[in-house]
Amino acid sequence: MPAVQKVRWGWNSLLGSEDDRIRAEKGFGRTLAMEFRAKAEGHADPADAALVSGLCQQLAARVKNKLLSFSAEVVRLPEPTALALPGGFIFVSLPLLDLCQRYTDELAFVLGHEMAHVIRGHAADRMLHDSALNLAARVAGRAGPLGTWLRGTGLQMLASAYSQDCEFEADELGSRLADAAGYPPLASVRLFQRLEALHQNQTPLGQYFSSHPTPAERIAQMGRLWRPRSA
Repeated sequence: MPAVQKVRWGWNSLLGSEDDRIRAEKGFGRTLAMEFRAKAEGHADPADAALVSGLCQQLAARVKNKLLSFSAEVVRLPEPTALALPGGFIFVSLPLLDLCQRYTDELAFVLGHEMAHVIRGHAADRMLHDSALNLAARVAGRAGPLGTWLRGTGLQMLASAYSQDCEFEADELGSRLADAAGYPPLASVRLFQRLEALHQNQTPLGQYFSSHPTPAERIAQMGRLWRPRSA
């Protein structure tokens, strides 16, 4: 059975256990991660790589479902962006680290947000229902179907936002993961305020942030979630 079809079976089969589904999802994500690394422009600084990887593991230790695992890498891409692949493979671009000024609490929120997309199944669902993925499944077994898909519409899709509801859900769970790991959840507000200032100055933010809810909306949600507790 072609690899992508195995993944689809793992996600959809009523007979498959949760462990089967997660294992299949991880195998698929690993293949896509290899393709994505090929798009990166060189290796990240070892200190940045250690920072992001360490934060990811701190957050992963707070995830209740111990069948899930996560890894995070820094990649050299031209825009500030982050993405989560099925199976818990997370990538953060160097410009995004610069935008966060390498504050660990802000990066913890960013990583928690991406991990939340994996935990809630957003990453797998979006890819599973994408028409390009369905095409890749039909031609699996030929040379490089995933690479062809990723270099085409796949990379653009991965960099775009989920639905508004999914993004707000990821913000909430991401902030809770950061809080559980010992990072102040309202650090996200500082990042959003910086984004709001850049937006007002008409500074290009790239597809990642421009396709999310507005910083003002995200600040309001964080206020509803956390300020009553800290008052």
